Amino acid sequence: MKRTLLLATLAFSFLGNTQSLTQANEPVIGDNLSMFLCDSFTIDYAGISGTGVTWDYSTLLGIPNQTRLVEALDATTAANAADFPSSVKAIKVESSMTSYITSTATERVSQGFVFNEPSLGDVVAKFDTDNEILMTYPFSFGTVSTDIFAGTVSYVLGAPTTSPMTGNVYSTIDGQGTMLFPGAITVPNVLRYHIIDTSVVTGTFLGDLEIIRNQFEYYISTSNLPIFTISKLTIQVVGGGSPINEFSLVLSSYAPSGYLAIEENNTIDFTVYPNPSTNFVTISGEFSDATGQVMDQSGRILSSFSVSNNTTVDISPYENGVYFLRITDNDKTTTKTIVKK
Repeated sequence: MKRTLLLATLAFSFLGNTQSLTQANEPVIGDNLSMFLCDSFTIDYAGISGTGVTWDYSTLLGIPNQTRLVEALDATTAANAADFPSSVKAIKVESSMTSYITSTATERVSQGFVFNEPSLGDVVAKFDTDNEILMTYPFSFGTVSTDIFAGTVSYVLGAPTTSPMTGNVYSTIDGQGTMLFPGAITVPNVLRYHIIDTSVVTGTFLGDLEIIRNQFEYYISTSNLPIFTISKLTIQVVGGGSPINEFSLVLSSYAPSGYLAIEENNTIDFTVYPNPSTNFVTISGEFSDATGQVMDQSGRILSSFSVSNNTTVDISPYENGVYFLRITDNDKTTTKTIVKK
């Protein structure tokens, strides 16, 4: 399932350019770049690392009519400046997230991020107990940085809620090489930055949640912002099990070779509300011959039913927690998360 995460940690690093990243080649306030939103199933080439490698995105597919503006802002005048009083820059990804940062000659640091989730409003993650070190300068091929961070996450789930958060982060420059893009475009001297961080959010009504981010960013010497990014995130109950949610965001500064059609996406467009809910959820959408199932996190089917516009599903018998609503219509299947509270 692909959707926006509840407490996502999609805080792009946007570290700079050249073959050694330093404070001198970070994005400066006013930098901006319009990027194409691409197929969320694009391969990440995690196994292609080292020097002299090639990352082949010559068949990259985009999402029709979708771009995202990435820009470096003055943190003191950004929308949530009061939540991050020590931050100097805010890196904003349109319709996604704003990350708040500072730096010195020896390190790049994140104070947190603000993420808009439709059902929760603004999710504000503040690493105010212990900031997250994204890298130590200078950062070049083979360099590794590790750190722990801590703070709180605030969101609205029925009522304003603040939960403690702790995490650890690993980052490295794991590749130098060439990128291939559609239109026979070859980009040499590319540097790849790889970051993995794991956050644990405690005290939510779902229990303790684990959020894992695995992200790749590609840089060249002529741009302070990345030319290509892939970020994949998973949210799950601590200890594993079926993911509560998964999300993938792929952005490219080079035009894709083609665009996904609605049929190629193979998804069904519908909404579920209210979510979270205590007793009933309503399914809204256009269906022809649809069926639905409610499943628990182990994949066990709890109920099956026919689906039409404004079908109501009774979830009152279930214990509080996260469940999956799967709709199948004309050989297409889409699954969404529902929460019983």
